[in-house]
Amino acid sequence: MKITLLGFILVCFSSFAQNGQVFPTLKGMNLDGAPMSCPPKNGKYTILAIAYNKTAEDDLKKWLNPLYSAFIKKEKGSGNFDVAEIYDVNFVFVPLIAGFKKIAEEFKKGSDKAFWQYILDTEKTDIREIEKQLGVTDVKKPYFYVLDKEGKIVEMQSGSFNEGKLEKLEDAIE
Repeated sequence: MKITLLGFILVCFSSFAQNGQVFPTLKGMNLDGAPMSCPPKNGKYTILAIAYNKTAEDDLKKWLNPLYSAFIKKEKGSGNFDVAEIYDVNFVFVPLIAGFKKIAEEFKKGSDKAFWQYILDTEKTDIREIEKQLGVTDVKKPYFYVLDKEGKIVEMQSGSFNEGKLEKLEDAIE
């Protein structure tokens, strides 16, 4: 019983310990080939989705459509109300998966070209160091961060998608 309670406290502490921490700078290219860095220095909040391991892919896929619908602005003039119009944020997906460069072409084939500009393929990043800096405890699940205008973490969610987790990300921006 004591061990279970201690484990729960440690998990809670590790997720709250990130709030207020400045997110480490990541640099690379998006899948369109343009230079990109995260967090962007443009005075906007940033929604950041990270996969540290290929095993996080299934959970990550369940998040991508709701994140895209909520935070990525669509083309104007579509005639439909767009929830993303409420938020003017950066959206960045970072696959910190060892060997991503080797599977990038396959990844591009399986994703919408409009999404490529939001995917950061990092240059020679020490994945273990990023995990350590951010207090990542389980690389088998995806992580989702809200960064404020200065690049500080104001909210973090991880694991399987649910509406409550998405609402927490949205609330951190409002």
